[in-house]
Amino acid sequence: MHLRTLACLIAATLLPAQEVDVQAELARQNARLAELEKKAGPKAESAPLAFPEGLTPYVLIDLTVVGKSNATADGRTKVDIGEPFFSGSRWGLKGLLKTNIDGLDIIYKLESEYFLFDGEQGKSNTLFNRDAWIGISGKSFGKITIGRQNTLARDFAVIYCDPFNHAEVNYDEGGWTNNSNFKSLVYYAGGVSVSPVNGGPAQTRMDKGIVWKKANGEGLCLGAAFDMNYEPNTSVRNSTASFALGWNARTWHVSGFYTEANNAGSTATSATFATAPTGYTQKSMSFGGNVNLTPALKINAGYFHYTAEQGPGHPDRSDNAYTLSGSYKLNPKWTLYAGLQSIRVENAGMATATGGIPNAFTNGANAAFYTTGGKDSIYGAVRRHLSKKIEAYAVYDYLKLKDAYYINTRQGQAEYGLGLRISAL
Repeated sequence: MHLRTLACLIAATLLPAQEVDVQAELARQNARLAELEKKAGPKAESAPLAFPEGLTPYVLIDLTVVGKSNATADGRTKVDIGEPFFSGSRWGLKGLLKTNIDGLDIIYKLESEYFLFDGEQGKSNTLFNRDAWIGISGKSFGKITIGRQNTLARDFAVIYCDPFNHAEVNYDEGGWTNNSNFKSLVYYAGGVSVSPVNGGPAQTRMDKGIVWKKANGEGLCLGAAFDMNYEPNTSVRNSTASFALGWNARTWHVSGFYTEANNAGSTATSATFATAPTGYTQKSMSFGGNVNLTPALKINAGYFHYTAEQGPGHPDRSDNAYTLSGSYKLNPKWTLYAGLQSIRVENAGMATATGGIPNAFTNGANAAFYTTGGKDSIYGAVRRHLSKKIEAYAVYDYLKLKDAYYINTRQGQAEYGLGLRISAL
């Protein structure tokens, strides 16, 4: 037999045996890999985004398409996308860090507002215009926060100012209804916060605020606050002090506050404070509460009183305001809201004889004209809860003005809107 022929016969005999051994080894390896993957569990597609311990990011998105009557100088109705009806869209960072001292935690919050219609910040060139504070908390002493934050009065009165808020007095910063014709009551819970950033008083947040809150867990809630100033020659002028008290029961909750602001007069300058103070005092107080008549029905009511000195020889301004509102939860998907408020203002200082009366906690000292007016609002809303964090809504309010109150020379305005709100707080 030829040598080449013999080699071919030997190769043909051995090759099938070799292929069988390779296939068997591959089968053993595949079985081994499957066993290891089973022990390791399912493979994650991507790792979750991780944040440092104690840090919680959050966001709220609120969009309203709203129509307003008498919105133009010639009295026409305008439909537009503006600031949201309920509360400003925002994002922020909040946190709690444990310390090595038993019962002592460090807390902080940085919050920024933005507009959906153009993406701009809530206040130009101010990133954290809503909140910028740090503080301490503990079960024995409560919560102390220092920096830019809500006024204390705002946080305590939120339980009865309108029907859209939580019922109990707590440590949270209260978010009153933001942009509508029944927003005015929030200014009675304001204070003086003169600074280069916000441009003047009539603020419902405090710069350089120091706030203490304490809830004892048995119903009693206490609060005190002081708003420091930017004045170079005094720590008193343009500052605000406030005290608050609340009580939480099982089906009802009550609270109240007293606020006093020590202001500089309109003709005063920082250089005159030490030698010839021309300041005047503004005072605001309120009490109210809510009751759950049934698990689905909540009723809220409150009263506000405000006075402001307006300079030597000028009358004091005096305001009285009332609110009544309620909410009814039809089922887990639908909630109805309705309310009214009434404001009466006497001797409000104004620069001109006509126009809108200034809000509470504004500078009326040495004004040229002093006038009286009234403002009454009714409002209603329907919310469709699409999930725990998403809701659609329809809103309506009607504002009736009298005497010195005007909107584009007219004394009435209706607002109506549709909106969508996403909350991941």
